[in-house]
Amino acid sequence: MWLWWLILILFFLFCVLVVVPLNLELYYRRRGQDHCLFLVVSTWFNIKYQLIPRERPPKPAPGLKAAKKEPRGVLPEKEKGKSPGGPLELFRRLISYVQLGQRVWPALKFLLHRTELRRFEWRTLVGLPDAAHTGMAVGGLWSIKGAVLAALYRLVSKKSVLPEVAVVPHFTGSSFGLLIHCIFTVRLGHIMVTAVKLAFVFIRDGLKKALPFTRLLKG
Repeated sequence: MWLWWLILILFFLFCVLVVVPLNLELYYRRRGQDHCLFLVVSTWFNIKYQLIPRERPPKPAPGLKAAKKEPRGVLPEKEKGKSPGGPLELFRRLISYVQLGQRVWPALKFLLHRTELRRFEWRTLVGLPDAAHTGMAVGGLWSIKGAVLAALYRLVSKKSVLPEVAVVPHFTGSSFGLLIHCIFTVRLGHIMVTAVKLAFVFIRDGLKKALPFTRLLKG
């Protein structure tokens, strides 16, 4: 009898875990040389974990010897025997990354369609020495923001809130400011399904690479 109770409790905990929402909050502000960035994950009961900024490692004591720095343009001893591979190797890597993106895109698209934007604020302040150039820059930024938002809102959940977007011109001199504040919400169950889909993709790719080798051994 106790076994059935244990199974029932585990099933109940699993159901609760599946519907747990994860909130990812991103805040970035920049004005001139001053900038601020933090990334926080939160869930029920106001449980939060701050990913960025994190505590920096302590600086070495003044008495300790500093690590030996290699002069610029000189490779370390371990990497002297390695060749960069050339443009052909870079092109092959790029092709492999594009193919990998095509394979994992359906799983990521599944997760994005179930991701809800609870807040999306994107404000930009721009100013150039010439007022005419400032007006052209403002128009270009509006075009870029419109294209980015149209692509983003086609991917995320239809329940997402409308974005708060602004481009503020500064005609009295050179200036730049940026504010991005986003809150994304996704269920833990959807993340688990996406992880299973990604694992299936990599396992399938591994089997495809192993099959020719096994056939060669049998032949």
